Amino acid sequence: MYGRSNGGIRAYAPKEKTVMTKKCVLVALAAAFVCALASGPALADNEKGSAVIKGKVVFDGEAPKPKPLAIGGDQHCVKAHPKPQPDQGTIVYAKDGNTIPYVFVYVKKGVKGKYDPPADAIVLDQKDCMYHPHVFGMVAGQKIQITNSDPTNHNVHSLAKKNPTFNFAQAQAGMVKELAGKDTFNKEEVMVKIKCDVHAWMSTYCGVLTHPFFDVTKSHENDDGDKSKRGTFTLSGLPSGEYEVAAWHETFGELTEKVTVGDGETKEIEFKFGAKKAEAPTPTREVILSTEVESPEKK
Repeated sequence: MYGRSNGGIRAYAPKEKTVMTKKCVLVALAAAFVCALASGPALADNEKGSAVIKGKVVFDGEAPKPKPLAIGGDQHCVKAHPKPQPDQGTIVYAKDGNTIPYVFVYVKKGVKGKYDPPADAIVLDQKDCMYHPHVFGMVAGQKIQITNSDPTNHNVHSLAKKNPTFNFAQAQAGMVKELAGKDTFNKEEVMVKIKCDVHAWMSTYCGVLTHPFFDVTKSHENDDGDKSKRGTFTLSGLPSGEYEVAAWHETFGELTEKVTVGDGETKEIEFKFGAKKAEAPTPTREVILSTEVESPEKK
């Protein structure tokens, strides 16, 4: 190989060529390693295991009767619910072992590593003047798709304290708004209330975590016709370890329990909410005095 110097043309020695080639290779490898660290997840990220924590949430004592929601004013909403609907935050299935639906169960402490949000968006629908689901969880940074399935105006208003708040109208059926990037919930927060400023009885609660180990206890809406599933939850795919598991309910508060579980092991636990918490007032809910509410036991 030849090059030009101040004194004319000279030949590079083979040794110089070999050294330069080795340097180029080393530089390329170093650059690739840095890029891999910057763009790819660390080895501990998204760690999954084979441990399972499952169980149910019950009310300890005589189950309180469900209170009805004050649905009125909007004729579409009134026609959608000819019978009084129970306030989801007051439902206890007295005939099914005092089990409690709509409880957000999650690992509060003990999870290590970082977990990327799923690519699929969480779907929150407004149908028959109710939010569906009533309680849900998401991984921080996950997209939220909010849909209006009603031929009436709704307003979607989040009351987040650590995450961005939003307040927008969806005036027609079929309207869809997707929240992503800086507009979605990117910080851990349990729980975020979302309400409708047009219909005071409409509310939903979102648990934002930095990991996917959460569930919501089953209700008559998603028990697949099997009442034994009501009030149950399952946290699967856990790495072995010691965890603090919490159960949050909009009326009864929050309970925690420590659980140690190994690979391939399933631990069953039961959360029991007591009467004192159940008797506490719930200022975020508007109710009417009538007790003629359609019992969820019949559904």
